[in-house]
Amino acid sequence: MKNICITINSLNRGGAEKQCLLLAKALKNRHRVTVVILRDQPVHKPHHSFIENEKIEHLFLPSNPLKKSISFVRFLKRNKIDIVFSFLPTDSLFSAIMGKISGVPYVFAGIRNSYMARTKFISLKWVNNNIANYTIANNFAAYRAALEYGFKKNVFVISNGIEIETVPERIKTDKKIIQIISLGRLVKQKEYGTALRSMVALKKHLGNTITFKYTIVGQGPDEGYILKTIEEYGLEKEVELVVNPGNIFKMLLAADIYLCTSSFEGVSNAIMEAMNCSLPIVATDAGDNARLAIHGKNGFITGINDVENLSEYLKELILSNVLRTRMGKASFDHLVENFSYTAFERNYLDLIDNIDKFKIQEGTIVFKES
Repeated sequence: MKNICITINSLNRGGAEKQCLLLAKALKNRHRVTVVILRDQPVHKPHHSFIENEKIEHLFLPSNPLKKSISFVRFLKRNKIDIVFSFLPTDSLFSAIMGKISGVPYVFAGIRNSYMARTKFISLKWVNNNIANYTIANNFAAYRAALEYGFKKNVFVISNGIEIETVPERIKTDKKIIQIISLGRLVKQKEYGTALRSMVALKKHLGNTITFKYTIVGQGPDEGYILKTIEEYGLEKEVELVVNPGNIFKMLLAADIYLCTSSFEGVSNAIMEAMNCSLPIVATDAGDNARLAIHGKNGFITGINDVENLSEYLKELILSNVLRTRMGKASFDHLVENFSYTAFERNYLDLIDNIDKFKIQEGTIVFKES
């Protein structure tokens, strides 16, 4: 049994925060685990509820920088922490320095995006090359970017995990209106302009043969731009923007196709949630999208901003209920086999059990024989 600390900047809404708590849940039955949160605000209520429901040991550090550092060093020494896992640049930098001071045997930094502010990349590179034992990327795009940026070759990938929800089997029925959906922050990297241009092209491809509805779900600074573009393209009947959604899972279940037009990604939690709902995926080749959506199997992959192919693949799925159903089932099966919470749990437990006897081959950890 190891004494393990998992750090995160805050309990804000977000994928890193969710994965941090899932890791705590995955490890706590085999090891002594504490989640250490660097800031006490903001707090996303579902995250706090998850901590309470799963009875996860946790600690909020003081806001004063000096007191924060002293408190964390004392915690690490008092609890004889063997391993620290961090997720984001800020907590990776802080944890690596404090872990070094405290004599923690193994410190794992985290990288989750192939594109980030230069200052963050520089700090993570310094941490990886000088203090941390390893850096864990949650996607291969980030892993490749790290090596290209000059990280030493002590970086490897463990993909995000998702707790699989049981969903009803999709019935093969022809629908008059096909529902397309996208989830995500309303920001430039999601390229909703590309998505909307694809809808214009899709209308031309389909003519009056069949109708569709495209729903964008999210919040962010590009809300005004998206609403204006919908109006400019005359898509008011076909496109809806939902900024205060109710039950997102129910919205995915009601949809028929998931669309992602991002220019860069890590490993997309939104796509995984869509796969959990047995949706076929149409996505750009950003981040690890091509590992989630296997082209021709459970969806289609296009180039960034490739409006023509995006619209063509959407048309292909819209016109074939059989194809949608087959690819949707393949999405669910692929998710369960490769990206489930069970796979995520197994990968981290195996890592801890073999922490002094593994090697890295092209971003994947391989355990040496004893």
